[in-house]
Amino acid sequence: MTKFTKILLNKSLLSLPVLLMLGALLTVAGCTVDDPKDTADQLNAPGVEDAGARYVAVGNSLTAGFMDGGLMMAGQRFSYPNLIASQLGLNSSTFTQPWIAAPGIGSSTPSDAAHVAGVLYYNGSGIAILGETALANVQGSLLLAVAQPTQYHNLGVPGARIHDAQHSYSAISSGGNPFFDFINRAALFGNTAVASGYPAGGSLVPVTYESASQFYQAVAKGGALTTMWLGNNDILGPATSGEPAAGFGNPGSAGALAFQADYTATLVMLAGGLAQRNHGLQPTIAVANIPSVSSAPYFIPKATFDAYVTSRNGVAWPAGYVESGVQYVLFPALSWIESAAGGGGANPIPASLTLDVGETTDVGTATVVFNTIIANVAAAVDASGVAKVGVVNMNGVLASRSTPEKTHFLFLRGAGLTTAQAAATTLFSLDGIHPNSHGQGVMANAFIDVINALDNSSISHVDPAALPWDPTYGMPQTSKAGGPLGVDPKAAEAMAAIWQ
Repeated sequence: MTKFTKILLNKSLLSLPVLLMLGALLTVAGCTVDDPKDTADQLNAPGVEDAGARYVAVGNSLTAGFMDGGLMMAGQRFSYPNLIASQLGLNSSTFTQPWIAAPGIGSSTPSDAAHVAGVLYYNGSGIAILGETALANVQGSLLLAVAQPTQYHNLGVPGARIHDAQHSYSAISSGGNPFFDFINRAALFGNTAVASGYPAGGSLVPVTYESASQFYQAVAKGGALTTMWLGNNDILGPATSGEPAAGFGNPGSAGALAFQADYTATLVMLAGGLAQRNHGLQPTIAVANIPSVSSAPYFIPKATFDAYVTSRNGVAWPAGYVESGVQYVLFPALSWIESAAGGGGANPIPASLTLDVGETTDVGTATVVFNTIIANVAAAVDASGVAKVGVVNMNGVLASRSTPEKTHFLFLRGAGLTTAQAAATTLFSLDGIHPNSHGQGVMANAFIDVINALDNSSISHVDPAALPWDPTYGMPQTSKAGGPLGVDPKAAEAMAAIWQ
């Protein structure tokens, strides 16, 4: 029995099939490498040599620098991977991202199906959409694409779930997520489904991954340092729907087993592939776990929401809620109550805009289960010696921040803070889920702490307070006559679109 197998047998959440898969994947991924491999023999050898890659980031919208409901250079430059790269002494040539021009690219269609919304902004009376771009012109919004013939160093794709890491490379392959098209760029690199078989007699189906996936492209870049933050959308998708399936992430459920299998395959194959890509040298991989939804102001505690409504019309929402036992109200409800759908207080707030006691418990349980899987798989791969792997406890990092830092900008403004004061206080952008530049700085420092521990290095922290965030984007400000600040219906749609 190998040291790796002994460690895995102590991980109660890892089932026997997954234990078998881990052992098989280690062999397939080149994790038994004794001598440096010739480039031609390396797993996932790139089509274009990029041996100078020092740091590569794999993830979703949090990694991509998605801010205020969209991707735009003003926010992307403060993505935590770009901040880490800066602390490593890298620049825009040695750490590349798919820069997006204003007004940015969001996830909703504000006027018609031929357009895509840009980022959100504060207009003085509430949240609105900065602008929109015709879908036909989206590729033109991608700056310097021609000058980047190799894979990006920041491979974060908004909306990506753990299954997408190895299997998605385009809008079609991901079930309709267009961000894969201009970040993974399968049209440039091509794509081939690669099946990694198991040893003869194995009872598990082979792992098949796509050559234009985040996983493959990260291995192709061959970073000595890789960060991986995936799994958030596997929780946020159900949670932001307002109607998560009962027990979707309970121990032993289909959702938990699928997450376990996908996370295991991705991290183990990434470690083994990078080890071969780096001629057997041990790569460093820092992964992060999943924060609680209670740390994000998109999920408004019922008491806070009721106080907001009372400040608007003197009483709590007259028609109440469709669901009983409501724990959280989703941020787009702020727009719903001011729309015709709200009926001036005649219609109860729909179940799709709330989380009741049972739903909150289901989301919380899934977060704990998925985070335990992340911790166990990371520890097992680290103990194998193939890669140095550490876990950033982002759940704990955000939970420990002060309440004002986790309060939405609009609520801080409503409490009497000026625009500048509110912008300097909160760690979250206007969409209520994605951090602003200050929050990205906090996350970058959390990653840096784990990287320093893994590599016995002394990378310095960034100063989150020194990173600018202007929720107005320099646009003219208007004022609202009385009542709390509002949310434009199209802005509310943009907030929810990325996870649906």
